[in-house]
Amino acid sequence: METDISKRAGFFLKYGFVSLLALAFLGAGAVWYYQRTHAVLTVTEAQIAGRAVGVRTLASGTVTELLAEDGEAVKAGQVIARIQVRVSPEQITQLEQNLALTERNLNELRAGVTVSQSVYSGGASTAAVEQAAERLAKLENLYAIGAVSARERDEAAADYEAAKAAAQGSVSYERVTQAASPQAVSEAERQVRQAEAALAMARQEAAATEVTAPVSGTVYRTEVAPESEVKAGQTIVYIGDNANIWLEAYIAPERRSELRLGQYASFRVEGRELSGSVVDIEEPTEKEESSAAVHTEGSRPDDPHAGKLIVRISLPTERDFILHPGARAAVKISLR
Repeated sequence: METDISKRAGFFLKYGFVSLLALAFLGAGAVWYYQRTHAVLTVTEAQIAGRAVGVRTLASGTVTELLAEDGEAVKAGQVIARIQVRVSPEQITQLEQNLALTERNLNELRAGVTVSQSVYSGGASTAAVEQAAERLAKLENLYAIGAVSARERDEAAADYEAAKAAAQGSVSYERVTQAASPQAVSEAERQVRQAEAALAMARQEAAATEVTAPVSGTVYRTEVAPESEVKAGQTIVYIGDNANIWLEAYIAPERRSELRLGQYASFRVEGRELSGSVVDIEEPTEKEESSAAVHTEGSRPDDPHAGKLIVRISLPTERDFILHPGARAAVKISLR
């Protein structure tokens, strides 16, 4: 009986170990096979991307009406907002007067500067004064002895005073025209240009009570609300083609060998579970161009994903909902 138990124990020890070893190999193979057939790359740095045009205001003021909602289709030239501007008619009049004043000043400088200039006219010679003095002295002596009348003496005295006044000369003034300096003319021209620009800007702002769509498309998102204060040049909405958007996933270059076109991808964005496939893989460059979620005309913001692969994934073509460029997404890319 004891021999039986020993044999059975030896049997189990021998073949049981082999069985456990075989099971371990099978388990490892199953894990390897599952990983090979079900491996996924999870990406948390991803977002909806597309091209859009930023619609900007031409004047500062208060938004009184928003006539296009998020997701609404609009046509080029359609009024999408109204703004109460801050430029009054009185301000326009004041700027017009200022321009007229600077123009008049420039014209006067170009014509020359009129000034008053002193002109000296010389008097009688000193010889006439000496003669009058000698005559006066002679008549005073004669008057003293009663040889001449007081009237004759007084006339001689008056002649002497007149001779002295004539000898002192006189100063008169005449208006002459002098050319203005080139620096003064240049400064006046600059002031005219400034006044013209200020008036043109004010007139533009006064007329900018309506904001129109520059292109046809879908309103992606609104940046303001009614009663919002806006500045000239501020973007209030984005307009783009909702049929021409995609998903961008930003992945470290070290994972490049695992990626290829056509790979299946599932993702969650704006509360929806969607799927697509890899349609493009953009390699990072030394100077990375922007791959921002919303590409607006005339702008190229700094790319926060520089140095990473940009993997573009298709979106469902048949959809009755709006996806907004810039919306964050969590992505799983199948590596099979």
